[in-house]
Amino acid sequence: KVAKKLKILKKNIVKIKKNQTQDCRESRQALPEGCKVNASNHQKLIPVKEFLLFHLPSRYQHVEMWNLIQSLVDITVKLEVSGMSEERKKFKTNKQSLEMVLNQTQVKGVSKNVDDESNSSNTMSVFAANDVAFGSGKVDDVFIRTDRDGPCPCPKQCPECGEIRVFTSAQLMYDDDDAKHFLCTFFYDDDEQVDQLKYARGDRIVLRDLEKDLCMFICVTCDVELIRKLEGMLDKFEQSWEDAFDRYAGSLKWRNERLTVIVSHPYGLKKHIALGKTSEVGDSERGIHYDTPTCEGSVGAYVLIPDFDVKDEV
Repeated sequence: KVAKKLKILKKNIVKIKKNQTQDCRESRQALPEGCKVNASNHQKLIPVKEFLLFHLPSRYQHVEMWNLIQSLVDITVKLEVSGMSEERKKFKTNKQSLEMVLNQTQVKGVSKNVDDESNSSNTMSVFAANDVAFGSGKVDDVFIRTDRDGPCPCPKQCPECGEIRVFTSAQLMYDDDDAKHFLCTFFYDDDEQVDQLKYARGDRIVLRDLEKDLCMFICVTCDVELIRKLEGMLDKFEQSWEDAFDRYAGSLKWRNERLTVIVSHPYGLKKHIALGKTSEVGDSERGIHYDTPTCEGSVGAYVLIPDFDVKDEV
């Protein structure tokens, strides 16, 4: 009787997984068609609300890794700019792509020409339609400003306002004036809850490195509650990293799995999660190449490398 019950249970589990996979495929049909380079990637992008433990490699199917990815989802940002200025057109035609790795506090990257590898799955590019460009980013830090720190930059002149530092790609913006045209959208996880979205306007660039294709910029808001909410989410991300470290350090060699995780807003739509692997890191260059699928609008997305081996230099 026990064996029979186990057999029925296994069949039900397989059925559930099959249905969940089918649901994910149906939801991904909403991604735009006609993208010849990235068409196959659409089936590999999983909406964040449908991401399940079984999507992860078996050795990472633990609540600690799940929480780490979900905490990254929380602080992933959609970036949008209207109008394609002449300067951005010039920069965009350079066809530089980013192979960027953010490993907790380390930042490493390699710039290359798309023409050299036009079909590469790890090429992220800016998506522009009707003179609107989309990208992705990650909240890096938040600050609350008062009158003592200077006047509020918004027209409301609030006595208290907030600044949000966002990490993205240098492909998206080139100077402070350009940064002011960007709109940051937070918490766009689900099309059913768009009333819960929050917004902030770009203000200035604090770091832009063309060689590594890295950019940190500030966006401002009078919504202090948004700042406090993001602050809690950043704390959660840090704690989730520590929990995952405790779980995997010493028991799982990242170089044996080479897992990479990307959370982004493909085509400016709701957040999706993509899983992939990195190739070997060369001795001469500290850049990392990965096969994690991306689409238009994924430029600037944070690339999570769950390497908890303290001996690694990745």
